[in-house]
Amino acid sequence: MTELSDLSSVPLPKAPRLSKSKFLSGLQCHKRLYLEVHHPSLATKPDAATQAMFDMGTEVGELARSRFPGGVLVTAGYRQTEAALAQTAALIQDLAVPAIFEAAFLHSGVLIRADVLERVLTVEGQPCGWRLIEVKSSTKVKDVHLEDLAVQSEVILGAGLTLISVGLMHINTGYLYREGVIDLTELFAIQDLSEAVAQRRVAVPERLATMNLMLLQMQAPDIEPDRHCHTPYDCPFWEHCTKDKPTRWIHYLPGSKQVVSQLAQQGVTTIDEIPDGTKLSPVQRHVKENLEWVSAKLGSVLKAVQYPVHHLDFETVMLAVPRFPETRPYQALPVQWSNHIEQDHG
Repeated sequence: MTELSDLSSVPLPKAPRLSKSKFLSGLQCHKRLYLEVHHPSLATKPDAATQAMFDMGTEVGELARSRFPGGVLVTAGYRQTEAALAQTAALIQDLAVPAIFEAAFLHSGVLIRADVLERVLTVEGQPCGWRLIEVKSSTKVKDVHLEDLAVQSEVILGAGLTLISVGLMHINTGYLYREGVIDLTELFAIQDLSEAVAQRRVAVPERLATMNLMLLQMQAPDIEPDRHCHTPYDCPFWEHCTKDKPTRWIHYLPGSKQVVSQLAQQGVTTIDEIPDGTKLSPVQRHVKENLEWVSAKLGSVLKAVQYPVHHLDFETVMLAVPRFPETRPYQALPVQWSNHIEQDHG
C-alpha cells in the first residue's frame, strides 16, 4: 500500500496533446472530445457524401496555395510532429520564403498546422511579422471559424511569432467562371478578422485548461445528446451516444428542434410523455398520437393521374471550384436524369 507521504513522488497523469480540430470538438461538446481522444473507434465512419465534402475541402485548400506564389509546403505528415516543427522553423528563418503552408507550431500542449502563414514586409522590404490565413470551402465567415483562428493565434503567438493580421479565405459565390484557368483572385475572398479573433483568443487558455482537466478523468462526462450534437457539425459519436435510447425518444420527434429541447429540459424523455396541451405542429401531433394519417385530398389527386405516368428523376452536383464555362461556385448543375414511363398495364 502506498503511504500518503509517498504520493508526492507519484507522477500525475499527463493530458493528451490537443489540436485545433480537437479544441473545436471540445467547444461543441466535452464528451465528443473525450471520446475522440480516448475511444476514437466508437465514432461512425463518414459516409460517401460526408467524405466527398472533406475531399472538396482538401481540393480548395490545395488550390488556395496558388494565391501565394513562392510559398513552401511543410511536407512532414500530421504524425511526424518533430519533423514538421523542424521544417517550419527552418522556413521561418529563410527570408526568401514568402509564405508557408501547413506550418506546424506547438505551445502549451496544443499542436496546430496553419493553412497559410504569409510573411509581411515593411515598406523597406524588411520582415515585420506574419499574416495567418485559414482556408475554408464555405461561402462566408462562421462563428466556428473565429474559434478555429483563435486557438491557432494563441499557439503561434505563444511560439514567439508576431502576427500582423488574421484572416479567413473562403469561396466567393459571385465569381463567374468563363473558361481556361480559374481566376483565383476572384474565386477566393479574404476577410480580415484580426479584431474578432483577438476577442475570442482571450478565452482560449482557460478553455484549454478545462478541457485538459476533463480529459484526465476516468470516464467521459455525462452529457445528454441534444441540439449541440449537430452544431456546428454533426458529431460522429451520435449513434454511440443514442444507441440505448427508446424507440420513441423525444429527440425523434420531427420538426422544430427548439420544441424538442424545451420538452427535454422539462424532463420529457419520450414522445408519449409529451403533456397534453403542448403546442405542436400538425406533423408532430400526428407522431405523438402514433396514428396513421392520410390526407383527405390524396384520393382525388391519385384519381386525376392519367397514364402513361412519367416518373422524372434527376441528380445535381454543387462544385466549390467551377469546371464548366458560365457557371459559379456551388451552382446546382444537373449531371444525369431519367424518365421512367409507367403504362396502364403496369
